[in-house]
Amino acid sequence: MAEEKKGFHRAWLVFIGVCMMMAGGMGLVLNVMGNYFAPMAMAFGLVTPDGKPDVTQVTLLMTVYSYVMLVWLPFCGRLFDKVDARILFGVSGCLIVIGCLLFNVWTEVWQIYISGALFGLAGPAIFLVGPSVLINNWFAPKQAGKFLGIASAFTGVGTFVWSPVFAGLVKAEGYKFGFTVEAVIAAVLILIPAFFFFRTRPEDVGLQPWGIEKETAEGEKPKAVGVSGKFALGTIAFWAILIGAGLISLGGGYKSLMPTAVQSVGGPELAMLGATMISAAAVGNILGKITLGTLADKIGIKNAMVGFAVVSAIGFALMVAFMGNNMVPMIIAGFCIGTGDAMMSVGLPLVTRACYGDRRYGEIYSYMNMPIALLGGLGATFVALVASLTGGFQAAYGCGIVFEAIIAACMIVAVVTAKKFRDKWTAEGEPEKSRG
Repeated sequence: MAEEKKGFHRAWLVFIGVCMMMAGGMGLVLNVMGNYFAPMAMAFGLVTPDGKPDVTQVTLLMTVYSYVMLVWLPFCGRLFDKVDARILFGVSGCLIVIGCLLFNVWTEVWQIYISGALFGLAGPAIFLVGPSVLINNWFAPKQAGKFLGIASAFTGVGTFVWSPVFAGLVKAEGYKFGFTVEAVIAAVLILIPAFFFFRTRPEDVGLQPWGIEKETAEGEKPKAVGVSGKFALGTIAFWAILIGAGLISLGGGYKSLMPTAVQSVGGPELAMLGATMISAAAVGNILGKITLGTLADKIGIKNAMVGFAVVSAIGFALMVAFMGNNMVPMIIAGFCIGTGDAMMSVGLPLVTRACYGDRRYGEIYSYMNMPIALLGGLGATFVALVASLTGGFQAAYGCGIVFEAIIAACMIVAVVTAKKFRDKWTAEGEPEKSRG
C-alpha cells in the first residue's frame, strides 16, 4: 500500500472540507431558518387577526424536513460504505442548493414543504451522519474525537456569522434574495469539498488513516472492524444509546426557551438577560464540542459523556434555583446547557464507534439518529407543556436534571456492556461471530 510518510496528508483536506460543510450545511441552512419564517408568512398572507405574521404553517417546513429524514436515515446509512463519497455528498449538497433556490418560485405555502423534503433527503449526509463518517474513516480512533469536535464547532461559528448577515439581507431585500445568496454560499461550502476533497476511506487513494501508525504494530495494515447492523440491534448497548440520544435531542428545546423562562418570573424587562443566555449557550456549544472531542481521546468517551451530563445538569439546577433576575447564575446556566449540544454532535458518534467499531458505523449511527429526528423538534413543546401544567418553568427544568442522570446512566451501560461483545468484532468479508 502506498502511504504518505511525510508532508501533507489528504486527511487534512477531508477535515477542512468537513469544517466547510458543517458551516455551510447545518450552520447556514438550518440554524438561520428562523429569520425567514415571519417574512414568508406575510408573503403567503398568513396573518393573525391583529395583523401579525402567523408562522404556524410555515414552520411545518421543519417538521417535514425532520420526518422525511427520519424515514430516510436507515436507508441512507447503508450507502456510506457502498456509494462513492463524491456522489453521495455531491448529490446531497445539490439537494440543499436546489431546495434553497426553489423558494424563489414557490407561490403557495404547501410548496415550501417540497424544499423541506429535499433538505430531509440531504440531511443524513450533510447534517447528521456524514461528517462523523468521514472523520472516523480518515483519522485514527485516538485522534478522531478532537477533529470531530473542532469540525462540529463550525456549525456554531457559522451561525454567529450567518444569522445576523441573513437577518439583514432578508430585511433589506426580501426572503427570496436571502435564499438565493444562501444557495450560492451552500454550493461553495458543500459542493467544492464534496467533489474535490472527499473520498469515503483513505484506502480508496492508497493511504492509511492519519495517526494510525501510532496505534498499530509496525507494518500492520489497519482494517475496518466491528459488528453488523443486525448484530448491533440485538444488544443492550444499542438501546441504551438510542434512549440517551432521544433525551439529548430534547436539549434544544430547553435552550431555546431560556429567555421565555426567565421572563415568566421577572417580566419583559429580562428580555436582554434571556438574549445574553442564548449567547452564553452558543459559546458553550462551540467550546463544548471542542472540549468533548479532546477529552474523549484522553480519558475515554464514557467518562467524557458522564462529565458533560453533569455540566448540563448543573445548568438545569441553576435554572431551578435562581430562575429570574439573577444575572451570573443565569449566564452560567445558559453556558452549561449549551454544552449539551456537544453530546449530540460529537459524543454520540464517538460512543457509537467505541461500542460497534468502523465496519458498519454509518449504518448503525444512522439508526442512532432516528430518535433525534423524531424528538428533536418536540423539545420546546415538551418544556412549554410541562411549564403550563405545573404553573412554571422550574418543574420543566427540573425534569432536565433527571434526563441528564438517565443520559449518563445510558452511556455507562452502553460502553460497559459493549465490552462483552468486543471479541465479536470482525472485518468486512469475515464470517459473522454469534453472540453466544
